[in-house]
Amino acid sequence: MTNNFNIQQKLNDLIKDRVAQEPAEQILEAVRIISEIENIDSKIAFTKVQGQIQNGKKTISLLNTLSRIAAILFIPLLLASAWLFFNPQKTSPSQFAFHEITSPPGTRSQVVLPDGSKVWLNAESTIKFSIPFQKESRDIDLQGEAFFDVAKNPEQPFIVQSGNVKVKVLGTRFNYKAFAEDKNIEVVLEEGQVALSLKRNSSTQEAIMHPGDRAVIEKESDKATIGNENINKYIAWHSGKLVFDNTPMSEVARLLERWYGIEVTVQDPEIMNYRFTTTFENESLFQVIELLGLSSPIRIKYIPASIGKNNQSQTKSKVLISKKI
Repeated sequence: MTNNFNIQQKLNDLIKDRVAQEPAEQILEAVRIISEIENIDSKIAFTKVQGQIQNGKKTISLLNTLSRIAAILFIPLLLASAWLFFNPQKTSPSQFAFHEITSPPGTRSQVVLPDGSKVWLNAESTIKFSIPFQKESRDIDLQGEAFFDVAKNPEQPFIVQSGNVKVKVLGTRFNYKAFAEDKNIEVVLEEGQVALSLKRNSSTQEAIMHPGDRAVIEKESDKATIGNENINKYIAWHSGKLVFDNTPMSEVARLLERWYGIEVTVQDPEIMNYRFTTTFENESLFQVIELLGLSSPIRIKYIPASIGKNNQSQTKSKVLISKKI
């Protein structure tokens, strides 16, 4: 009984402390709590809780205590979020936490942003954004490729940027491709309307894109071209389809590397002139290379990944493509 009284007294003291806190102090505490949660070893925590649950009556006491603590921890988070929303003019950049999400090689990921917008991240791609979004706009920094299904909010534009190319929308569906190693940046619009901005030195050029438009921006020259075409092959990846439409071998090799997280080596330069038209949907790497080999005069050799001594190093699986003799 004494122990329960002490716990209750401590809980009451914590609540009083939070009521007396300034908003800035609440924000700092919220950041600290999030940091501590991220550092928790979930396996060890689960083992401890499981051990407590074994003791019948202790379960109720434990759950009651945890629920009270959870409520107290929620108070600074709630107050901090509300304060940031209603007092944007008092918010400095240091009070925003930046979140980064990366989709590793061979993996495509789906993410739901704080505003409800959906993002499909292609392999080897990264997005960065602040939590919470700033009140003026929802800013996303992209490296790689992503398909966006943006939640409509006329009061808070959704902006995606990579380098000096920016896309501004209110609510729409579009694809943005900006891999560092590619020569071009591509924006493809499926639905809605977007404003495409290109910054050149001290000036900024803007163009309005409509459904079916594909914009290609050359990185070296900053030259931009926009045309209306069948865009399915550019956006099908986010639904699990790998589309080749008169695609040259050089691009096929790049797509296979990203899609399956492998290394592709084309051993015969003459093969680079080959073009492929086919669609794969959720096929394995082995199915894809087998079908490519059967439908064209190429030979494909697969070399599995290897792990070094003491698991210190690991190589990617490799695919070697050569001409059939």
